[in-house]
Amino acid sequence: MDIAGLRVMVFEDDFLLAGTLADVLGRLGCTVVRCIAALDQAMEAARTENCDFAVVDLQLQGVMAYPLLDCLAQRGIPCIIASCQSRQDIPPRYMSMPAISKPYTTRELRRAIDVACGAQSVRESSGDSPD
Repeated sequence: MDIAGLRVMVFEDDFLLAGTLADVLGRLGCTVVRCIAALDQAMEAARTENCDFAVVDLQLQGVMAYPLLDCLAQRGIPCIIASCQSRQDIPPRYMSMPAISKPYTTRELRRAIDVACGAQSVRESSGDSPD
C-alpha cells in the first residue's frame, strides 16, 4: 500500500518518542498534522481535525485513552494503538485495531499502518511501496 501523503495525528505523551515517531512517519511519506500529549486536547482534536489515521498511546499522562479511541472510531478514523501494555491487557472492543508494543520498530509501525489503512479505502493506491 502506498502511504505517501497520508495525514496522521500522533497522540503520545512522551515528548522524545512523539518527536521520533513524527520523524519516522515523515520518512515513510506521511504528514503529521498534530502531536498531542494530553487527553483533553486529544479529544478536541479527535472531534474537529481531519486525518487519514492516528497513532494513539494507550495511556496519556496517566489517563487511559479509551474515550479517544472511541471518538476516532466513531469518525471512521483508523487507529494504531501504541502501548507498553501487553495485547491481552487491551479491552476486547479494541482488538480489531492494530497494536504495536513499545519499543517498536519502523517495520512494525509500517505493518500496523498497512493493517489500519489497508482495510479502508483511505485513498487510491497505485500498488505496494517498497519497504
